Amino acid sequence: MSSASKIKRELQKAGSFTAEKLEVITSQGVTVDLLGSIVHVTFFEDIQSSSITGNILINDMLALSNIGPIMGQEYLRMKLKTNIAKGEELITFDFTENLLVVNSLQVREEGSSGNQFLLLEFSTSELQRSQRIRINQSYVGSYSEIFIKIMRDHLNTKKKLYVEPSSGTKKLVFPHLSPFEAINMMKRQAVSTHNSDPTFMFFEDFRGYHFRSLTSMYAQDTIQTYETSVPGSKEFDTASDLFSVISHEVKGVGDSVAAQRLGAYASELITYDTYTRRHKTTIYNYLDNFKDETHVSKGTNTSKKHFPLISETPVQDKSRMSDFPARRYLSPTANYVDKENNYTTSSVLHDADGKYVYNSTRPETWIQRRQSQLHQLDHGITCVIRTNGNTNVSCGDVIEFNLPAVATAKLEENRKFDIFYRGRFLIRRIRQDFDFGSQKHESVMTIVKDSLETELASVDQSLETFPKDADIIIEEFYFNDEEE
Repeated sequence: MSSASKIKRELQKAGSFTAEKLEVITSQGVTVDLLGSIVHVTFFEDIQSSSITGNILINDMLALSNIGPIMGQEYLRMKLKTNIAKGEELITFDFTENLLVVNSLQVREEGSSGNQFLLLEFSTSELQRSQRIRINQSYVGSYSEIFIKIMRDHLNTKKKLYVEPSSGTKKLVFPHLSPFEAINMMKRQAVSTHNSDPTFMFFEDFRGYHFRSLTSMYAQDTIQTYETSVPGSKEFDTASDLFSVISHEVKGVGDSVAAQRLGAYASELITYDTYTRRHKTTIYNYLDNFKDETHVSKGTNTSKKHFPLISETPVQDKSRMSDFPARRYLSPTANYVDKENNYTTSSVLHDADGKYVYNSTRPETWIQRRQSQLHQLDHGITCVIRTNGNTNVSCGDVIEFNLPAVATAKLEENRKFDIFYRGRFLIRRIRQDFDFGSQKHESVMTIVKDSLETELASVDQSLETFPKDADIIIEEFYFNDEEE
């Protein structure tokens, strides 16, 4: 049986779901069935969040707080089945073995009847486990290798780990850090063996835990194409409805003032080598570096053209916006210098044989580029789309989204899609909403792109205007009462 026919047999309507199990286990060991009391369940995935989180809204007809006080020591056993198939099997959100952990409880009074509702905030178990554990030991290896050791040895997770190899052998000492703190420290310095990409992220989705760069995400093929249309307006087709955009919200492009201040377009790094007593200045220029970096619009398609989010138009004299390094970074370093007085990639640390084997962090290779690309992620071309529920997409995936051009653009320029909001987008975060009243599952995705498929026009001369000098007025604003 094909996956399409299985979908139609099991669940005929896009966005449908069934709840097979939903129980809370109190700190006293009491198991309470919540299926008849659930109003809403929400899951959150985010490439900048270390764990899956969510919440459950409960109509507290069972007086749950009286059965066993909710103290943040409770567990949730949950299993939800959707109409999305992977192979021959429908995808389920199955937390019957790896239980969810209740983090907090909010009590709400809603309606004229005074019904009491409970909002349970939850997360996957590794988040709380990380809060209880502290690492006080040294590690030797690449950041990716150390990540695997921490996840397996300290957090004891059995989930899949998606790990991108990082370059260099490091010797690290973690001073009383939680596992997640240690990993987040490493991701800021990790550099990929592929293209020397410094944009490592650490996050969890429904597939497992990820320690990988933005470049590895941008390099993916699009998982699905989404179009704006009215679900059900065409002949009934579950697959089409699944990939139709119910509504969208354009968030716009980022703040150029903040981008300049934070070093997204240009920055200066001064490193001081504590071993050789040398200092070095490195300049990062967004427009000059753009072609050497991977962006979501292009992916790995070498023939596809993509362009920066700002133009080459000068902003002052003949200087572009990326020619002003308004942000300065200062960083110590320690590199080994060979007999010819040349820098190597090794640090002054050595092994038992006296060989210099541990690679230095070399901040000039990652600080500026990482900060720029993260700002592009935070303040790139952003849109929020709401679709019928799809459990086959996660944060970190790449989709294609094409927003139709406004009527005037269609008529005047024969343009089908908006020049900004078309093409490949990265799913930065996704919210899975399960409404038990309507039995409706919806996905809300925040999608972003850091480049354009059409080059922005530019001119040779600065468009900035400088008014004539005004008079300088020196005024005495304070007066002596006696003089009056």
